[in-house]
Amino acid sequence: MRERRFGIRKFSNAKVRLYHPTLGRLDGATKDISNGGIAVLLDDITLPLEDREITLFLRPVNLDVLFSVICLRQSESTLVFKFVE
Repeated sequence: MRERRFGIRKFSNAKVRLYHPTLGRLDGATKDISNGGIAVLLDDITLPLEDREITLFLRPVNLDVLFSVICLRQSESTLVFKFVE
């Protein structure tokens, strides 16, 4: 199977927080990261993301930096995001 990502995936396990405009704060952990995107496994719930064009903010728990992301796809509790520049 051909790899869909252009960047190389690096497996990681870092705690992150997502900030959604209506759902509020969601906690999770990264599964892998590449130059263009990140996969996040949520701790509690599966998100009903009908509107995928909403920009969410992702923050690693140990850093004071917010990254703008857009959801590309979801499978159960795992969300795959693309970084917005």
